[in-house]
Parts: sequence; structure tokens; C-alpha cells
Amino acid sequence: MKHWMNVISKYYQRIVNSIAFYPTIIALAFMVFSIFVMRIEFNDLVIELKSNIERVLVHDSNNARLILGTIVGSLISLMVFSFSMVMIVLNRATSTLSPRVIPGLISDKFHQVVLGFYLGSIIYSLILIVNIDAPGVDFSVPSLGIFVSMILAIVCMGLFVYFIHSISQKIQVDFILNDIYKLTKKELEGVDHDNAKKELPNTSDWITCLAKDSGYLKKIDGSGLTEFCKKHDFKLNVKVSIGSFVVKEYPFIEISKEQDEDVIDQLSSYFTLYTEERVSDHYLFGFKQISEIAVKALSPGINDPGTAVKAIDLLSDLLTKLMEVDEQNYIPNSEDEPLVFVRPVPFKDVMFQIIVPIREYGKKDVSVLVRLLDCVKHMIYSDINRKRFTSLLISYVDNFLTCSEEFIDNKLDKESINDRLREINECLEKEQQFQLL
Repeated sequence: MKHWMNVISKYYQRIVNSIAFYPTIIALAFMVFSIFVMRIEFNDLVIELKSNIERVLVHDSNNARLILGTIVGSLISLMVFSFSMVMIVLNRATSTLSPRVIPGLISDKFHQVVLGFYLGSIIYSLILIVNIDAPGVDFSVPSLGIFVSMILAIVCMGLFVYFIHSISQKIQVDFILNDIYKLTKKELEGVDHDNAKKELPNTSDWITCLAKDSGYLKKIDGSGLTEFCKKHDFKLNVKVSIGSFVVKEYPFIEISKEQDEDVIDQLSSYFTLYTEERVSDHYLFGFKQISEIAVKALSPGINDPGTAVKAIDLLSDLLTKLMEVDEQNYIPNSEDEPLVFVRPVPFKDVMFQIIVPIREYGKKDVSVLVRLLDCVKHMIYSDINRKRFTSLLISYVDNFLTCSEEFIDNKLDKESINDRLREINECLEKEQQFQLL
């Protein structure tokens, strides 16, 4: 039963993140609402209400068809235009930013609600049209329903104005960068801190299980997995970090005791793997998306170092926060037993994945080099007491200077770089300090 619940959970995540999810739900709700309005059209209380708003109601069937037909045609035009604007935003994001930001833009709830409201209003009006002068009904014109349809049309026009305002923001690179930054920061704040590390047992004699599918490891059902391990009396070690790409048949997990094939098959249902990179799944995807936007901005086709500089600034803050995070290396059960061990994402791996591409594409641009030195400087200042990553950060400063050495050929550039090196040297021991250019 648990296996099927986990399978259903995976499909549920895919459905709710689809661009068609909210529009479908809202359209169905409007269909039910239209039937409800038709049912109560000649209720005694409704008749009394209609008598008080007689002047705004439509009683002639020809006028009713004209009004509803105009509403339907107008809303279809608005919906087509709105969908076109969404496609323009997605196309621009793909060409100038990164294809990896598309899932986040598609799952924007406001755009889905607006499109669903358009679609629902169209369906509502169409149902009213077919009920004008319909045989077998007690009325010829559903006047209250037409009045509600006119109100919905006015609301749709208001939503359209706000939709244009929203799209004009969503298409801006600064807005997209800030949105990814905030989501990544939120994910970092939600990481479970390791207050008491559990030592990983010797796994040399453990049994290795291969991955049943390919994709990014997005989520582990911790509570279910720990209870499953306790039930079958074995410990488990996940060999890859969350956010890593797993290839089918790759050594994925290790278990302390040999188990039946059925038990091993059930284990895979506690891990969620798929190919999309959503920031809401893991903070690593946010780091990668900001880095890719910076790299794309530095490409010859885009040539926008200003965007790259802002991306580096945001990464500087996020990396500083990541240095303070000590992720748990195990998933506790209800009794805090270390039955499931996980591999936290190493800080040096995150640095390499996001900083090296920017360094490579921006090594000829002094403004990018200076901002990278500022980024590392902030991290060294943050680590001045703990000194956990100082050696790693020093190696990156040395790497930046080595890669850009041949492109630093004038006094002004050297002086700007030396200013950063002096500030970095203030935080370092004498033997660690850098020689000025």
C-alpha cells in the first residue's frame, strides 16, 4: 500500500506543477457554478432579489444572446493574448537567461489562476447561451445568470490589466533573479541542521543496490523510509547527495543486510527522481540557475556583464549563508535512531559547480573578476572565526588571478584588484596573504 501511495505522490507532484492544473480546476468549478445558477434562477428568494435589480437585468432573448456572444468572443481574445504573452516570457527566458528557469515560470500560480478564470467564464457563458429559450425549462432568459456573466467579464478585464503588469515584471531579468534568490534563501533556511553528527558505520560489507530509474534526486520520504528500515531490521546509506543526477543502474544505496528483491523494489518508491530542476525541491538548483544566468549573460550573444555582476552578488550572500549550514548526515526516526544515512552536499562541490563556469566565461572582464574577488572576500570575512573554508577560498582567489593574469594589462585594473587583495589579506595569516599585482 505504501508503495502505491509513493507512486501516487510522484504523479501528484507532476500534475500540480503543470501549467494546466489550476485552469482545469477553476474551469470545472465554473461549470458547476453555472449549473447551480440555473437551478436557483426561479427560486423565491432569487426572484425577490431580481425584482430589486430589475434595471440591470436582461429579459429579451436576442439581447441576451448578443451580450453573451460578445462576452465569449472577447474573453477568447483575452485568453489567446494572455497565453501568447506567457509564451513570449518563456521564450525570452530560454534565450536570454537559462532553460532551467522555465519550470519555475510555468508553475506561477497567478498566471494559471487568470487563465483558469478566463476559461471558466467562457464555459459559464456558453452554458447560459444554450439555455436561452431551451425547451423543457420554466424560463426563456436566465437573467440573473447573464448578470453574473457580465460581472465576470468586468472582473476578467481587471485581471487582464493586472496580468499585463505582472508579465511586464516577470520578463525582467532582475525580477527573475530576485525570485530565484528568495526561493533559494528560503530553502537554505529550511535545511535541517546537524546538532549531533552520527558516525557512519563501516559499509565495506554492505550490499549495494542500483538505481531503478534516472533523474535528479529531489526528495527522500524520510519518515516512511526510516520506518521501513526499522520494520525489516536493516540500516541504509544513500551514496549520492540530494540534487545529484542519478543514472539508471548506478550504485545508489547500500543496505546493511541482504533483503528480498521485493523489499529492494519497494525501497525505490521512497525516493523521488525526475529531470526538472525546481528551486522548491532543493537549494542547489537555485544556485545552479543563478550561475547559469550569469554565464548566459557573459556569452558573446548576450554580452550583459551587468546581469552577471548582480548574479555574483546574490550568490555571494547565498554562499555565505550556506557556509553556516551544517546539514544532518542522517534521517532520524521517531526514536532518533540513525537508520538512514544521507550524504550532505559538500560546500566545495557547490562552489565548483557555480563559480568555475562564471570564472571561465568572465576571466577577460575585469569587472567580473573584481566582483568574484568581492564574493570570496565576503565569505572569508564570514568564516574569520571558524576558519572551516578559508583554505578553500584562498585557493579560489589564487585560481581567479591565475586564469585572468594574461588579461590584466593596465594600471587601473591592477589597482582595483589590489584594493580587493588588501582587504582579503586583512583576514589572513601572514603566510597566507597574497602578493599585490
